[in-house]
Amino acid sequence: MKFKTLLFLTLIASLTILLVACGKNSDETSEKKVLKVGSSGIYPPFISVDDKGNPQGYDVEVLELVAESLGYDIEWTFAEFSGIFGMLDAGNIDTVANLIAATDERREKYDFSSPYAFSGATLVVHEDTNDINSIEDLKGKKVGVLLGNNLHKFLEDWNKENGNEIIITPYQDVSGTYNEVALGRLDAFIDVKITAASRISKEGLPLKIYGEDYLINYDYAFPFVRSEDNKEFLDSFSSEIEKLLKDGTLKKLSDKWSAIDVTVPHK
Repeated sequence: MKFKTLLFLTLIASLTILLVACGKNSDETSEKKVLKVGSSGIYPPFISVDDKGNPQGYDVEVLELVAESLGYDIEWTFAEFSGIFGMLDAGNIDTVANLIAATDERREKYDFSSPYAFSGATLVVHEDTNDINSIEDLKGKKVGVLLGNNLHKFLEDWNKENGNEIIITPYQDVSGTYNEVALGRLDAFIDVKITAASRISKEGLPLKIYGEDYLINYDYAFPFVRSEDNKEFLDSFSSEIEKLLKDGTLKKLSDKWSAIDVTVPHK
């Protein structure tokens, strides 16, 4: 009898330990780390949203690989680009995936990851246009730009210093802007060269890039709110990007999504 009682108590104790252990594992697995990412979702080939609502593009795949290596799930939030940095400042998102240029002005406020793309600004013009060969030639011309991005500010700053003669036309949604140039409603659209080359190739419109020279060079990286609490995570995040660059993964993603190699640093 005593043996049966002892065996029963041993079984109960074992089951209790097992249930506690299972409960602990369940709690641990339910505590997934989440990286909240904001984007306009309309800046192909870096980010766009497919028919099922899933994000796709170069930025998306780079971010997914980094997040997976660090043990994070991504929670996407899509909003108008002009409000994205306000969401970052408010803590509603952790970073932005929208081919963000790490400009000097932005670096004064935000911490950036290591760069994952390199390019510069160019002009998209109609294939029959031959009188736009420099930014000076835009005086008196109507030029489209994404509202609130770094190229918008670049144009505005240049305009203020040079007589305000460029007719700047900002767009909240740039998906139809290349067609505006093709139809002659815009004389030019200022864009990142890697985006311009990809869109011209994909959309098949009678357009061209105005020339070989960049209007201005940029490195592109993921911005984070400046905080000591973010420093360790940001170091790990940057380390993963550098690994992807070094082992050729970024080059493969660039070949998949872009018409030109976006992984070659500026000289």
